[in-house]
Amino acid sequence: MNINVNSSASSYNYILRNYYSKNRNASRTILRSNIDDSLLVTADSDALSKISKALRNIEYSSDNGVGIYNNVKAFVDTYNNLSASSGSSVSYDITHPQKLLKSLVKSKADELEEIGISVSASGKLSLDKETLIKSSPSKLSKIFSSDSDFTQKIKYYSSKIYKASNLINLSTPPDTGFSGTSSIPGTDTSSVIDTKV
Repeated sequence: MNINVNSSASSYNYILRNYYSKNRNASRTILRSNIDDSLLVTADSDALSKISKALRNIEYSSDNGVGIYNNVKAFVDTYNNLSASSGSSVSYDITHPQKLLKSLVKSKADELEEIGISVSASGKLSLDKETLIKSSPSKLSKIFSSDSDFTQKIKYYSSKIYKASNLINLSTPPDTGFSGTSSIPGTDTSSVIDTKV
């Protein structure tokens, strides 16, 4: 593939923000530390689901080098983001599909290595740009396109994590700084309606 590196950086940031359309701040490393992990899990899993769908439908040809590179890089970065954000979760509905996701990626370590994606012992991915650029479109298609079940399973597990994290976020009341109405002087608790789901 021939990739124009100069156009790649700006277009990469653009597509990553689009994948993180529900929480664009979560796409920026510098802003992630200010976002609660539960919200990051939702943003990361949603983005990874979108990326896996895009990888299944992308045109794998040497004419689409920038598109392929940016989407594969987005996959690596977002997968790592989700691994980090879901690490502190105690919900089985999040940790179970995350473990299956990690296991799936590790099972494809040899194939991923051939196209420049290495899988560490901890499961973190890293991308060797030069190896990826030199990989044939057919080799990339074999791993990521709709003919492979890899991206289908990535989408399935990330969608499960997204649904579970979204339910948790919806059922968790925002932190007001108070631990219940009893700590608010003069509050009549007899008329308080319990809104917990």
